[in-house]
Amino acid sequence: MASTMGPNSTGNTTDTTTIDLRDPGDLLAATPHLLGFEPSDSVVLIGHRGEAGTHIGNIVRADLPLPGGETALAAQMVDPLAHASVAVTVVVVGGRRMTGTTGPPAGAVVAAVKDVFGRAGTPVQHALWVPAIRAGAPWKCYDDDCCAGHLPDPRSTVLAAVTTHAGLVTHSSRAAMQRQLDPVGSDVLARRAVMLNRRVTTGGLEEPAALSRGRAAIRGILTRAWEGTPTLSDTEVVESALGLTLPAVRDACLAMAVPVGSAHSITAERVWLLLTRHTPAPERAEPATLLAYSAYVRGEGALAGMALSAARAADPDHLLSRLLSQALDHGLPPETLAGLARSGDTGPIWTAPSESLGTGTRPSRDGDGDPGSGQARRPPTASPDAGE
Repeated sequence: MASTMGPNSTGNTTDTTTIDLRDPGDLLAATPHLLGFEPSDSVVLIGHRGEAGTHIGNIVRADLPLPGGETALAAQMVDPLAHASVAVTVVVVGGRRMTGTTGPPAGAVVAAVKDVFGRAGTPVQHALWVPAIRAGAPWKCYDDDCCAGHLPDPRSTVLAAVTTHAGLVTHSSRAAMQRQLDPVGSDVLARRAVMLNRRVTTGGLEEPAALSRGRAAIRGILTRAWEGTPTLSDTEVVESALGLTLPAVRDACLAMAVPVGSAHSITAERVWLLLTRHTPAPERAEPATLLAYSAYVRGEGALAGMALSAARAADPDHLLSRLLSQALDHGLPPETLAGLARSGDTGPIWTAPSESLGTGTRPSRDGDGDPGSGQARRPPTASPDAGE
């Protein structure tokens, strides 16, 4: 199985790196880099695409179910995979062996996936188990007692080097990825909520100046994010939050997501994450949806799902987040969703200085807090994380 590391088809044409993942140990070691985090007590389904099934397609992860829940879980994972894959590989990480059984743990999960996906016309090509994704961990196949080995160091693989070079972050756990979205202090959010309510009740959104104020606030934050990690004033958060409720501003911000890997898309995703953390509900749904869309079109399905969950929690009636959730649940390819970024009447709300000068310089990553995770697309199309 080959994983092609390169830009999304929504980006410019650049060189790609083809990584051979036919060895089961190499595939298992690559799993955290394909997902964006290290899975534990999980079932991961890796779709195979192409006529010969030699390329990685959609990936879905879920927590291992309680006994009796195997078939329901397998059925939940079909939609994002079956219509776009010619076969799947099942990866079980962790789990406990049931009393009286032999072989790797979670055999009932593998059996349920084989049954459900077989009836959907998408056979299981391989089924693998590993206790944890770490160097030297023993792995085994479910269907062949002689198929076994030990993992290489996941941090020393070719895929690890390629994803690191591309600026992609592989988190230590799903929880670590989720913590990126944690909101700032409740006192800060409460203060900003009061300001937002005051502006809305006094007709602030009906003023012709609301559009220009919102655009100016967002552009200012983007410019400072390009230069480093910006601090946000209450006024900036309020003006950007109100601005994003206006279709003209929102569409110009959606346009920032493409081309994938461009300087402005990288900077924008950092800002959408920052605003997601700093904006109170229900307005939080706006930047969270932009974050989800940006992550989606570059193949970061796990982060997209988390951002959409945050958006729906902030505003259950938010239309765009609901539509993106449906697309993610059904495994719609990122390149299909990228058309949304081009559908508006205006271009991106902001252009990076390096792009204006015609250079290829990219902003630096700040590590903790701001992931810089928009720098490139992960090899596969990462589909909804079914553990949510």
